[in-house]
Amino acid sequence: MLAASALAGCTPTGTEALRAASDRAELRPFYQQKLAWSDCGELQCATLTVPRDYAQPQNGKTFTLPLARKTAADPAQRVGSLVFGPGGPGVSGVQHLTSGGIGSFSKEARARFDVVGFDQRGVAGSEPAVDCTPADTSPSAPADTPHGRTGGAAADAPKPLFPRTDAERRAALADADRSAADCRARSGDLLPHLGTLDAARDLDVLRAALGEDRLTYIGWSYSTYLGTVYAEQFPHRVRAMVLDAAVDPAHDWSTQALSSGRAFRRAVDDYADNCAKVAGPSCPAGTPDRIRTLVADLYAKVARRPLPVKGSAEQLDETTLHTAVTMSMYTPEDQWRELSEGLSAAHRGDGTKLAAMARKSASVQSDGSDTSPDPDSSTDSTTPPPSDSSDPAPRDNTADVLPAVNCLDVPHPTDPQAYWDVLDRAHQESGAFGTSIVLAELPCRTWPAGPTTPHRVRADGLPPVLVVGTTGDAATPYEDARSLAAQLPGGMLLTFDGLGHTAYGRGNSCVTNAVDRYLVHLEPVPAGTSC
Repeated sequence: MLAASALAGCTPTGTEALRAASDRAELRPFYQQKLAWSDCGELQCATLTVPRDYAQPQNGKTFTLPLARKTAADPAQRVGSLVFGPGGPGVSGVQHLTSGGIGSFSKEARARFDVVGFDQRGVAGSEPAVDCTPADTSPSAPADTPHGRTGGAAADAPKPLFPRTDAERRAALADADRSAADCRARSGDLLPHLGTLDAARDLDVLRAALGEDRLTYIGWSYSTYLGTVYAEQFPHRVRAMVLDAAVDPAHDWSTQALSSGRAFRRAVDDYADNCAKVAGPSCPAGTPDRIRTLVADLYAKVARRPLPVKGSAEQLDETTLHTAVTMSMYTPEDQWRELSEGLSAAHRGDGTKLAAMARKSASVQSDGSDTSPDPDSSTDSTTPPPSDSSDPAPRDNTADVLPAVNCLDVPHPTDPQAYWDVLDRAHQESGAFGTSIVLAELPCRTWPAGPTTPHRVRADGLPPVLVVGTTGDAATPYEDARSLAAQLPGGMLLTFDGLGHTAYGRGNSCVTNAVDRYLVHLEPVPAGTSC
């Protein structure tokens, strides 16, 4: 859910100087490095070194970024490398591939490209990586989980999704300030260098290290913003770029939060309207209106008194319920049946299934990017985790990276009242679906300021870029895709008339074919194309 507030904003200030970055003598060692690929299971792995501070690349401080690739299945017809961003911010591109994410790409794409994933600076296997773990993690301390504070009698009361009173708002502010302080305490020297502006610079170093004169790239969700920032800095280095489930870089933090809240509320209405078609007899009520009433009543019920969870001291409180509901809006075809069963059980007083769904959502990709194989692809479309590696998987630090990137990318006010004003408006417009997103922005109040500001894209010389938007997308509203396509020089919009988050890789052959023809052959997508 936090990823729904993945914000945008990059100023072109200094862009002309940045475009010539690869010609700077002090950056040549980074641009000229050779990647040492080695087998890691059915993939190949390597590392890329990038300067921690591009203003001082010779100071000896760097990030080492892990890479993974699946080489082209048809080397004789190979086009080049296809670099992808799975979303987030904070999702590991390496883990995406090693856990079977190659199935996100069609058979045609896998045949013609080396598919390359990487961990963004500070993410997962990056060295160093962001760590915002609270200082007090002793067993006796109450644990803050992604779903609210849980535990025995000593635990705090569940935090409301809409703090109304002064006391509740002071508590929410204190929690946010403490979260930001934890990040500064453990990773303060990294925080100024984690923004998308620097990550896009890393992407160009990766392009050069892969031996590509121009970049071929596909990004989902937040990674569309990474692609946009790259396109502004290096427009002449782009060969082809697909931005699926786009973020609008012209939005400030409050506009994006309010827009996302409205989109999530619409998505839950879509669930009620389409439940019978998607989930069949599992639906928790017989009509859309009754489903909406049941969901609203359940929110009110667990806010007053959380439901028990079998075999656990955990309870289904308002925040846990909200996590289960909102995360189920990403891939309806996979999630709505389970959501329906969980809502029915909760209506009968049992919160076990929904609590399990909320826990599961905290352990998967934070932006809900779908990794299911394309039905049009061959049966060997998944890649198991490397079998010959004894190295433990890096810590999933998505929850740490989210504010570290988002707060730096977009200016945020320091006055708490600015957040309360937006919070009240979000509650009026979209209830908990909006207020939860605004609350997620509170840590940014005391975060280090970044150099970027929201603006419309300026990328003279950029070749045509394909933007893909899903009409029923909650996390990145369709309006954002339409806006971004209009901002890009020669921007092309491919509309997926459907539900859920992202389009490519979810089995729609119309989307798959249009994207593949563009990536492989640079075939333009005609204006008004819809799937």
